[in-house]
Amino acid sequence: MDLKEYTTQVDGEKMNHPWEYARFEVVSDILKRHLTPKYNSILDVGCGDGFFLEQLSANYKNMRFVAVDIAFDDEMIEFFSKKYQKSNVAFYKEMPSSVDGVTSTDAVLLLDVIEHIEDDITFLKGLAAEPIVGNDTLFMISVPAYQGLFCSHDVWLGHYRRYTTKMLREHANQAGLEIVETGYFFKSLLLPRTIQVLKEKIVKPKIDNVTGIGDWKGGKTAAKIMKSILVFDYQVSRFFRFFGLRLPGLSCYAVCKKKTM
Repeated sequence: MDLKEYTTQVDGEKMNHPWEYARFEVVSDILKRHLTPKYNSILDVGCGDGFFLEQLSANYKNMRFVAVDIAFDDEMIEFFSKKYQKSNVAFYKEMPSSVDGVTSTDAVLLLDVIEHIEDDITFLKGLAAEPIVGNDTLFMISVPAYQGLFCSHDVWLGHYRRYTTKMLREHANQAGLEIVETGYFFKSLLLPRTIQVLKEKIVKPKIDNVTGIGDWKGGKTAAKIMKSILVFDYQVSRFFRFFGLRLPGLSCYAVCKKKTM
């Protein structure tokens, strides 16, 4: 969850949005195709509330997880460190050069991050040049899809753009990254977002009244149902992808590595 959508003044048992749980299942499934047994550390840049790494740590108990977000302050780091104290997650507000003697991370996660950065290509170049990012480090990037679906929610979150897989591929290539895999997910969310965009062309929303996924107030049953629908949505897209048909979706992703010279 984006830190704008989360404050440390909430109950420690605050429920994350079902979209986050579904995205976790999607990204985890993609990572399984690329992670190898030799991997021992994962770095999440722009980690927000640390939810994703906390969930992932339950599946990879022998890995070291590093959560970095420039929006952290000391109070937030203390809060999340206590909240996730049973998980193997370390929190930082700046990029560390090493963690517990580990000088090169095996994977970097950029989950709905680079759309917040005005010059995303320069940012990716700089990240790839960090000492803790090695030549074999895997990059997993997810972003919102289709600029035509840019709406008040994007404005409120501070997004500069939405992407297509072609655009994401081009930006990654310009940053010196080689694409391993790209795709879309959550096609079922395209219609609701399209309706929202059309409504906003008629009635302009007040940005101050916009709320994000941190405002989720649904119960556990509703959350499970919504998560199941989105996970099934992804599974359908994955099935068609097996036969060479790539379906669109409200999010897109790219798996990358540094270009070999």
